[in-house]
Parts: sequence; C-alpha cells; structure tokens
Amino acid sequence: MTATVAAVPRDVHPGVDGLPAWTCRFPAEEPGGWGLHDHAEHQLVWTATGAARVLTGRQSWLLPPSRALLVPGGTAHDVVLVLPAALHCLYVRPAAWPDAAPVPVQVAVSPLLRELLVFLAAAEGVQPLAGEALALVRHELDGAAVPDDGLAVPADPRARAVAARLLADPADGTPLRSWARRLRVGESTLRRSFVDETGLPFTEWRSRARVRAALPLLERGVPVAAVARRVGYSSATGFAAAFRRRYGMPPGAWRSAGQPGGA
Repeated sequence: MTATVAAVPRDVHPGVDGLPAWTCRFPAEEPGGWGLHDHAEHQLVWTATGAARVLTGRQSWLLPPSRALLVPGGTAHDVVLVLPAALHCLYVRPAAWPDAAPVPVQVAVSPLLRELLVFLAAAEGVQPLAGEALALVRHELDGAAVPDDGLAVPADPRARAVAARLLADPADGTPLRSWARRLRVGESTLRRSFVDETGLPFTEWRSRARVRAALPLLERGVPVAAVARRVGYSSATGFAAAFRRRYGMPPGAWRSAGQPGGA
C-alpha cells in the first residue's frame, strides 16, 4: 500500500558526491514535517530520544528509539518528530545496498546498532560512512525486521483529516458523529471510509493509534497509569486490555521484555 509519488520533490544532500553512504544528525529542536519528498538513496530513520512519525504513501508508523524504519530510495515519505527528539538518518546509495527491501520495513534497533548510529553521527550534519562501518550496520539490520505494515491512513480527505488529528493527538476523544458535523459529511460515510480504506472500524483504528503512541512513553519509563491518560484512556485497565489485544502482553511486560512487539 506504500507508493512512490513521482510529483514529490527530491531531497538532495550537498557535499556527498562519491560517498556510498553517510549519516546525518539533526538539531534537537528540529520538528520535521518537511512534507512529502523522496531521496534517490535508501534511508534509515531513527531517533535516539523522542519518537518519529513517518508517513509513506497510505501507511503511517510511529517509531520509539527501539525501532527504526528502512525507507527504500524513491519512496515518498514525510517525518514528523515527537519532541524532544534526536533524529539520526542513514543514507545509502542503491548501488551499495542492491538487496534492500523494495517497501518500507520496520526494524528492531539492537544495543550495538544504537551505539553505532550514535557514534557515526557524533556531530550534526553529514558524516561520511566507511565501507567497514556500513557493513557492520547492515549486519545488524539483517534479520532485524519487525512484522509490521504500519497503520493504514484513509484516502478520503475527510476521513484522512480525522486520522491526521488522531495521529498528532491520540488522546482526542471527539466522537465520530462530531467529526462528521465539523466536516459536513455523513457519519456513515466517515465510518465506511475507515473500514473500506484501512480495514479497521473507526474505534479499533483509534485504539491502535493510541496504544502505538504509548510505546515511546513506556520506553521513557512513564508509569503505565500516566501513559494511559496521555494517550486517551480513562482507566489503566482499559488501556492495558487494548495494549494486550494489540501486542499480546501487558504494557509493563512489553517494556521489561525489551520492547519485542511491533508498532
């Protein structure tokens, strides 16, 4: 369901001619939200702190520090940061990574990969990546894929507006009928858009957006009850039930187990 959009602008890094790969660490105050764009290179999106929301075509990911997203070259995408965040990106020319996956893939960030990415982007701006370092990064990424296709976003512009609001603020409890009145559309039309275009009823789509938004908070050590309130649940019990339904374990176990679940 991800797509390459030919009309989006191509982002080109200056000063990288002849480099097979390089890293780039962005300033801590960078909010992202550059709009849909693409790169000729494959890109690994990762935050050392905070989180990143990545939109590719019709799919959306939320990445806590334990997760990164491999975005194939030529794939239209945007990155919005959940501040405070420390965004690190790795860019690799297709010739140096010919067997990269043709679609975005979420990967688990091992302790070694984390330290590598931090070390390689020790300074802000573009940092060349030597062949040995690239080989080590690729070795850590082999077999690290997390089965997760992201959260589908509706194509209908009215339903998409609702989804965008909930991705930015999952605690928003506005009922669908109120959204329908605001957008001057039938409630049944909005409801059908979520089911037909995401495969999920609105309430389940919102639940998944909420429990996904909990992941970076849990990684930061925020108490489960506080996490529940911040992502829109009136009780920790309801949040824990929704989390278990999505990830197969309670939120406390997910955190203590080293975040093995997808997002």
